[in-house]
Order: sequence, then structure tokens, then C-alpha cells
Amino acid sequence: MKHTNLTRTFLNQPYTQGEIISLSKKDFHHEINVLRKKTGDRFIVFDGIGNSSLAEVKEVDKKSFNIELLEIFQPSPKEGIDIDLGQSLIKNDPFHLAIQKSTELGVRSFTPLISQRVVVKRRDPYSVSRIAKWKQTAIGACEQCGENWIPEINEPASIRDWAINSDSETKIVLYPKAQDKLSNINIKNSVSIAIGPEGDFTEDEIATLSECGFIPVTMGKRILRAETAAISVVSAIRYGAKEF
Repeated sequence: MKHTNLTRTFLNQPYTQGEIISLSKKDFHHEINVLRKKTGDRFIVFDGIGNSSLAEVKEVDKKSFNIELLEIFQPSPKEGIDIDLGQSLIKNDPFHLAIQKSTELGVRSFTPLISQRVVVKRRDPYSVSRIAKWKQTAIGACEQCGENWIPEINEPASIRDWAINSDSETKIVLYPKAQDKLSNINIKNSVSIAIGPEGDFTEDEIATLSECGFIPVTMGKRILRAETAAISVVSAIRYGAKEF
């Protein structure tokens, strides 16, 4: 795509070439107060479902700024293996890192899992503000990396509920005691990946996932942090599919 040196901003609405759109400054603090956008500046807007456009700032006043959509780009197709990531809830900073990096690596969807050894107990994992922050992390990652598809960030789910509803062709769960290595598994066009918390999944949880068609796999002898495991397994699958 052209204009790769321009900054990118998520804008969730239909795009029409030549359209003038008035945006509230309070909703675009980063563009106005951090990036210092002014009249005549150009940037990319994208809607998170594959569409994007070249935009130009036409006017800035006290409460709003107007942009014009100069050029509508061809929609971006979804590329590569569809990856559905189920990540057990862990501490806040590493969890946000897992969302950020898996988004950059192109996961289709991300589901926080409620498991027995979850250590996050201070706040309600189902809170609207918390889920909104997770979604904002994914949006920010797409703005940075050039991805026009924002992954679906689901509400937290139990391991059983998530596993039963998984419709991927390949299903794996990372488990240090597994007999199979990740490299032994034939990954098909879609894959669901379950990653445990600190202390990993319990044997009962592994049994539940296995009953739902998930294959326990190991990534070697090293004990990886949960966020490191997310980055590593998605990268390994992309590499194995010759996407890298």
C-alpha cells in the first residue's frame, strides 16, 4: 500500500471518497495533542474490517476537526491461517502485551480464559472498562503495525465454554508435560490455541480441552511466561505455514 510513512488512525464508519467528516477532538486526543495534526496534514484511517483511506485535515477548531477522505484504498483481504487464541487471564501488563503482540501477528480472535490458577482477582474480569482497554490495546497495535483487521476481543469465558464453541480445523493446547511437540502437528487452515496462566493448566483442565478435541503440545523444555508463549506459538505457526 502507498503512503506507508503516514500515521494511522482507527475510524469506525463507512468511507466515501471526497467526504468531509467532522470528528470530536476529545475522541482523537492522540492525533491532536500528541501527533499535533494540523490543517493540511495527511494520515491513514482504517475501520478494522479491511477498509482504509487517505485522509487530510481540512480544519481544526476548539471542539472538533474536519477531515476529507481523499482516496479510498482497495480492501485488505484476510491473509494466512486463521488463529483463534485463548489466553488465560494473567497480570495486567503481560496480558496487554499478549494482546498487543498477537494482534501484530494477525490473530483472528482473542478470548480471555477463566482457569483455576488465574491470579487476577483484584478486579472483575467482566467489567466493561477492562474489556474496553483490551480492545483499545488491539486497536493501537493495528495502528502501529499496518494491519487493517482488528481481532475480535471476546468477553472472558470458561475453558469448557470456549473449547466447545471452537470451530477451528486444528486445536492445540500448550502443556509442558505433553508428548507431542508443536512441530509434529499438521496445522490446517484454522487453528485454536489454548495457553494457560502462571502455573499452567491443571490436569483436569487439560482433560477438558482434550475431550473437546484439543491436542496437548510442548514447545520444548524451557518454561515460558504466558505472554512469551503466545508470541512464540503464533510466530512458530506462521513460520511453519511459510508466511514468514
